[in-house]
Amino acid sequence: MKMRFYFAILLTAAGISFFSTRSCTGTGEHRLLFTDYPEMKIGFSTKNFMEALPFNAGSISELVTYAAEEGYQFIEIRDDTVSLTKTDCDSIAEIASHKGIEVIYEINVSILDPCFPELFEKALDNTGTFGHPGILRAIVIPVRFAGNPAMTGWDMEELKEAAIAADRYAGAAGEKGITFIVENLFEPFIGNPPFYYGMNDLFRHTRHVGLQFDLCNPFAGISRKMADPGKVGNFLDTIGGRWVTSHIKTCTDGVAQPVLGDNPLTIIQLTELMGETGVHYFALELTGAAEKGVCFRNHDKSIRFLKELGIIEKR
Repeated sequence: MKMRFYFAILLTAAGISFFSTRSCTGTGEHRLLFTDYPEMKIGFSTKNFMEALPFNAGSISELVTYAAEEGYQFIEIRDDTVSLTKTDCDSIAEIASHKGIEVIYEINVSILDPCFPELFEKALDNTGTFGHPGILRAIVIPVRFAGNPAMTGWDMEELKEAAIAADRYAGAAGEKGITFIVENLFEPFIGNPPFYYGMNDLFRHTRHVGLQFDLCNPFAGISRKMADPGKVGNFLDTIGGRWVTSHIKTCTDGVAQPVLGDNPLTIIQLTELMGETGVHYFALELTGAAEKGVCFRNHDKSIRFLKELGIIEKR
């Protein structure tokens, strides 16, 4: 393998308070660090709390404070249809900077959706508000594919359409100093040309777009074709700096889980691949719960699991 590379003021009038239902175990004085790869960073997606918290600047700021107190280094803001305003992002960015938490921005619309160009411009502005690391993520599934369960993977026409769009948006983002990435989702991760094409084929037909690798999706029931873990690992080892972030979650019998555990491609294997190929952003993405306290406990259990594996420690 190759080495490569407001202050938190929440208005009482709004009825928002930090952690009224949680006793935090973190002090903010210590950080979760990877035992073998000190350059790697651990964070989580706000998607984990979507069922339990309203999606607004106040709740995201709460999660920023939680992240800092628990020792995380970054969060991913999952803003599916770019509903946050620039003012919202300014307020979140201020507290994130104060707390030392980096922010990755995510939207959940396909790059081939007719509404994507307008959403992309707004998302670029929001992403820029947060400064470093300047990462914007979307999804890439063709609309025709998503609406047709009989299709195993993309055909060549759809693959070319997706590849052209992905590189075009990556180029536009790059001009503003932002890294544009896409996440593997419904499409098979490994294609079988010429019968069907997968996410690995998309990266063979593009030069600029980056990857957010989801550890669960290639092996989950939502994928049109279950992937071989060895082939997935081999592919990840070949794409160099284009692999930018990872979603860490567990898939059991094809179903995503609320707490981390074993995987077809194990978390230990993935951590080694990330560490040795220079992928720095390791984000917990867990199945959500309707109660905030349950979400926090699932995070705690997942961190305990990673500690037991010897992957991370708190210093």
